[in-house]
Amino acid sequence: MSRTLTGAGCRVNGAARTAPPAQSVTLILKLCPKREHIVHATGPLRTPVSRMLRQTVRGLLCQGERQIVLDLSAISKIDAAGVGELVRTFNMTAAVNGALRVVNATAWVRELLERAQLFERLSGETVEQRLA
Repeated sequence: MSRTLTGAGCRVNGAARTAPPAQSVTLILKLCPKREHIVHATGPLRTPVSRMLRQTVRGLLCQGERQIVLDLSAISKIDAAGVGELVRTFNMTAAVNGALRVVNATAWVRELLERAQLFERLSGETVEQRLA
């Protein structure tokens, strides 16, 4: 089962929801039988940041889900505001004893997260694991 959520508006369980006007980030949510939910984010993650990512993760947490994987392979651009949104989403998940893990970060996203010394924390990947 998958749902596509866009920054302009979305349909969740048949009900229309409207997001605040911001940059368009598309999220594709895939529910997995392992109870690990994958959220695919596409487009830019920069100022002004859409709250769609945080709202999607909050919705999953409210449904009782605690294992969330955020696929950033299709994030075209990211800036400090986008990094802040990732950190807020990570902290929100951790506050309810959940785990948010970033996977498939593009070279630019990875470099920005490494410069901010956040890549290991958000990805769960250590330097030794990357070099192996």
